Amino acid sequence: MSQLKVNSIIPVAGVPTGGGGGIIQMKQTVKTDAFSTTSTSAVDVTGLSVSITPTSTSSKILVTYDVKASCENVQMSFFLLRDSTNIYRGDQVGSNRTRTSSVIGGIPDPSEANRTPQQMHVMFIDSPATTSAITYKIQCQLNTGDGYVNRARDDTDNVYRTRTASSITVMEVSA
Repeated sequence: MSQLKVNSIIPVAGVPTGGGGGIIQMKQTVKTDAFSTTSTSAVDVTGLSVSITPTSTSSKILVTYDVKASCENVQMSFFLLRDSTNIYRGDQVGSNRTRTSSVIGGIPDPSEANRTPQQMHVMFIDSPATTSAITYKIQCQLNTGDGYVNRARDDTDNVYRTRTASSITVMEVSA
C-alpha cells in the first residue's frame, strides 16, 4: 500500500506573497464532564488542555476555546495559558483589575443563572518559537461565590437544566 506524507498542502493558486497559512496539524480536547470551583485564585479547568509539538520554530499556533460556564451574581474570569504563561489577556490598568482572556458575569436573576450556562468562544494566534512540546490550557477564578463549567448552577435533573460540552483546539499554521 502506498502512502503520501506532506508537511503542508499549498493551494492550487499558490501561497500569497510572503504568506504561509497552510495547516500542518490540528489537536483538540473536548470536555463533556462538569467542573466546579470556589477559588478566588486561578486554577486549571480540569480536562481543558491540549498539547502540540510544532514542526518549525516559525510556525504559528491558532488556539480556539469554546467554554460554557455559569455563576450567580459574581464574576468568573478565564485565562489562556501556554504551559505556565498567560498569553492572552488585557492590559494592567490600576492595581485591582483582573487581566483576563474572557469573562462571564453572574446573571442577577437566579432562575436564569441556575439553568443557562453562558458561552464564550475565543481565538488567538500564538508564536511559541519552539519545536518542543507545549501545552495550552484554560484556567479560571472567581471574585467570590461559586462557578461551573458545562453545567448550570442548579444541577437538578429536569428539562430546564442543561449539561454542555467545552473544547480547546490548536492548529499549527505555516508562517
